[in-house]
Amino acid sequence: MRQILSQREVRADRWRYPEEAGGGPQVHTLAGLTAAVGAATPVGGELGVCLGPTDDVALLAPHIDRLALVVIHFEASGDGRGYTQGQLLRQRHGYQGELRAAGAIRRDHLFLLARCGFDAFDFDSREDPQAALAHLERYSVAYQKAAGTLVRPRQRP
Repeated sequence: MRQILSQREVRADRWRYPEEAGGGPQVHTLAGLTAAVGAATPVGGELGVCLGPTDDVALLAPHIDRLALVVIHFEASGDGRGYTQGQLLRQRHGYQGELRAAGAIRRDHLFLLARCGFDAFDFDSREDPQAALAHLERYSVAYQKAAGTLVRPRQRP
């Protein structure tokens, strides 16, 4: 079973990605989301969607309150479009559910991803989620406002 880092803890993932078989709530592609929304209530009443780097987050706006999970897939570690997608979901569209970064992410990306509103991380097989957890504590000061809540503000003495 896939292990993810979510809300500062490593846990088993209960969601099933579009290409996966098995139990658990289904994560749909953006194209499959329309059919899922039109169908009966999903398994467990939860709805998830996976976005690629070229998908328009504005298309989720009519469904934003029904989504329990949005997965943004990073195809390459140098591709910054997912950061923008995360911020748009949190700040412009008011998304409050789990926002997960998946794919080509590394532990040194966590702090910046968390600042953009991501609160869960699905690493590729080369990264250890437990070792990556320490990277959320790596920096204690940020100069800009953030969309995320995983980064703890620096405590004044």
